[in-house]
Order: sequence, then C-alpha cells, then structure tokens
Amino acid sequence: MKVGHFSESYRPCVDGVATFIQDFVPQLDSLGFRGLVYTSTPGRKENNVRRIRSLPFPFYSNYWVSYFWIRQYARLAREDEIQLVHIHTPFMAGVGGILASKEMSIPVLGTFHSNFTNMARAMGSTPYIYFVSDLFNRFGVGVYNRCQLVTAPTESEREFLVRSGLKTPVEIVPPGVRLSQLVSEKGRIDFRSRLKIPDHAKIILYLGRLTVDKGVYLLLDSFKGLVSRSNVYLVYAGLGPELKALRKEASRSKWARRVMVLGYVKENHKASLISQADVVVLPSRGDTFGLSLAEGMALERVVVASNRGGLRDWVKDGFNGLVFDYGKKGDLLKKIEYALSTDLSDMTKKASSWALNTIDISATAKRFAEIYQRLIHES
Repeated sequence: MKVGHFSESYRPCVDGVATFIQDFVPQLDSLGFRGLVYTSTPGRKENNVRRIRSLPFPFYSNYWVSYFWIRQYARLAREDEIQLVHIHTPFMAGVGGILASKEMSIPVLGTFHSNFTNMARAMGSTPYIYFVSDLFNRFGVGVYNRCQLVTAPTESEREFLVRSGLKTPVEIVPPGVRLSQLVSEKGRIDFRSRLKIPDHAKIILYLGRLTVDKGVYLLLDSFKGLVSRSNVYLVYAGLGPELKALRKEASRSKWARRVMVLGYVKENHKASLISQADVVVLPSRGDTFGLSLAEGMALERVVVASNRGGLRDWVKDGFNGLVFDYGKKGDLLKKIEYALSTDLSDMTKKASSWALNTIDISATAKRFAEIYQRLIHES
C-alpha cells in the first residue's frame, strides 16, 4: 500500500514532527506500507519525497508554506497513485492532502502533533497573539474535520481538539521515538571532553527547538539559582528562532562559562549527549508530547517536565520522571536541585523499561498500520 504523508515540516527542518516522519516512514515500509512524503520544506532530492514550491513563513523561522501551489500536492499524489492520505500538519500541506483524498476518493487520516494555541500564548497574552492563535487553531480544526479519523498523542490533546470544535473521531496514539536505536548509539562521542566539562560535574540538558514557548528562558533563569554550585553546567542543544538571543543572554553573566548553547547536534550524536547528561529538562507549556523526554528516559536519565500541555498525561512524578508546577515560581529550580542531589537510579531504570516497551517507534508504526488497514477496509 502507498501512503502519502503531508507535512510542512520535514528535513532539513529540525523539529519533533520532522524527526517523527523521517523515523516513522522506514518503519512503515518494513510493514508493507510504502511512504511518500509531500512537503513544502526545501531540501535535497530524495526518491520518496516530493517537495512542493513554497515561500518562507513570516511568523516562525525555518518553516516554509505552499501558499499558491496547493494543487501540486494533489497532482503529485495522483501521479504516485497513493492509496491513503496521512496529514501531519493542518495547514497548506494538510489542505493539499484533503484535495488529493477527494479527487482520488481515498481515505484520509490526520495526526495532531502540535498545539499551536499553547505555543503562541506562551509567547505573550496580547490581543493580537490571541487572535492569531485562535485563527490558526480554527483553520487546523477545519482541516481535521475533513478527515475520517484523527490521532492525538495524549488524552489532554484529544480534549483540547474536542473543545476546539473537532467532530471527527479521535484515537490516542503516542508519536513514537526510535528509542531502541538510540540506546545502541550512546557511546560514539565524548561530549564532556569536547565541551571541557569535568567528569565530576553535573550536566543539565535541554534538547529541542529553541523557542519561547518551550521555556528556554525559564530554564536559564532557574539555573541562576544554582550559581553557588560550581560543578553544575547547563547545555542547550537545538535550533530555533531564539538561538542567537539565547546565546547573547547566556554570555552576559558571570556564570557564562557554565552555560553552553550548542546549536544543532547530529542525530547520530544525540544519544551520546543525552547519556552524558544528568538531567534532561523540558520546561514547556505547549508541547503535545515531548520527544526529548522519552529519549532521556530510554537512556536512564532523570527527566524533568512541566505540568502543562500533553506532558502531564504521560510523565508521572516519581514514576518515570519529575514534574514541576509551571505556574509556581521556583518549582523548576526545586525539582532540578532534587534531581541533582538524590539517587534516582531505581526510577530511571523503570522509566527506561517503560519507555522502550511503550513508545518505541516500532510499536507506534504497528498501531498506525492497523489504523491504515481499517480505514482502507471501511472506504
């Protein structure tokens, strides 16, 4: 069966959706579902990728949108003779997927990866931000309402979609992470030597897109409370619109030598970086899932998550990680201090086993393969 994956986000863009698709498609191929990716992101030529003409998105750097070329999605899908549409972003690529499904009379599945309302509102509470976030949300729900089925990563995100007006049935399917492969890659690079961090020092790691909504500055502010502990380092890894500003902010203070903003880290180096950290932190208020936390769990690191978005549905305080109250000042610092000063090896071992058995990409691919078969059978 040929499945078309429609998404604004794909490599060389580096975010959770792009990472998921590039890991997910090969897994489906092994199950007999040949994946073809239809994306507006410019990049190198690949046999199974169709790159649609596009222009940069003005509000969020590194994203491209096919404003005037939506019909190209449907045209290329017809030429490829796909049998099922899978929408991963509900914007122009999503509309292109809907057009393809209508013109070809084939099933269409939508997956909700990103809560753009929470992401936007984390950046401020102005009337303009509320207006834009609501507009994006309504547009996205409108696209998902034209699908036969929608999947969401957690129950909180399913409830958000229903509150937003979604009428299409929703099933909970975790996004899946290539955890088994990640564990096998952890010894490739000695990041402590490369970054000149002493062996006895503690490393707090943030891994992901550098954006305001993901709490990168909240983490930096919390780190100031650890200034008296000279053996603690804060490392940021990832790209995003806040990269330059974060580097500038981190370089201003007396503890600048202990804050490192690395930028992009290669996928096959990521496991080494995570495994050499002591704590992996995602202080986001808008994430639907949080792939870096799953990766931290698999590699037996202590993970610290906020109690917002979809994180609160699967990161359980004391079971597979630590959870801080986003709305309580100083609580993130408190959780990090606890993680650095307490032996939590029993928790991290259990968390690793749970993650590898529950949210590895292979398990997610099998779940989606069942959904594809059901949709084809029902159409």
